[in-house]
Amino acid sequence: MTIGVGVEGPSDYQFWDKVLHKHFRGHRFDVRNMKNRDKLIRETPRLIESFCDCHYAAGFTLVDMDDDPCVTAVLELFDDAVRAVARVGERAARSFHVCVAIKEIESWFLADAAAIQSVMPGCEWAGPEDTRSVAKGRLRRLYKTHFGQHASFNEIAFAKDIAPKFSPARAQPHSTSFRYFWGTLEQRVRHGA
Repeated sequence: MTIGVGVEGPSDYQFWDKVLHKHFRGHRFDVRNMKNRDKLIRETPRLIESFCDCHYAAGFTLVDMDDDPCVTAVLELFDDAVRAVARVGERAARSFHVCVAIKEIESWFLADAAAIQSVMPGCEWAGPEDTRSVAKGRLRRLYKTHFGQHASFNEIAFAKDIAPKFSPARAQPHSTSFRYFWGTLEQRVRHGA
């Protein structure tokens, strides 16, 4: 079974291409880097068409909430056809899903304190109960505190480093939006198997 996944940029690609294949062995994921958030949103109709043409079991678009006030505001950025397809049928059986990372994918990284500590040994990150209030800025500050104020934070390199250490089981209790995405993906994999 193959599932298509559209992501915002190269760091997202590096992370998801490793994490998805690691945790869903025997399944294939076609992770597509759309270069930026605006292009991902604009090109989602073409992604849906491509995933359908390739006879994929399902498709996902992963988009950051960024500065939008809520998930609904992010969903409103997609055209009507995308929103309609993403609401068809029961969640486990849908052919396409739009999932929103609250606040950013880095919030999902920060939801797994053990992975953060593994990438930055000795880092004292425990994280809040829910990482919705922390994001890329907090991760950059942790990185600079750990490696020095002149250390350069490279998003792509960090995504590559944390991917093999990231545990969805550890992250889910600390991020509602990650739990929703991962639960939907697990349901879709089980439904399509």
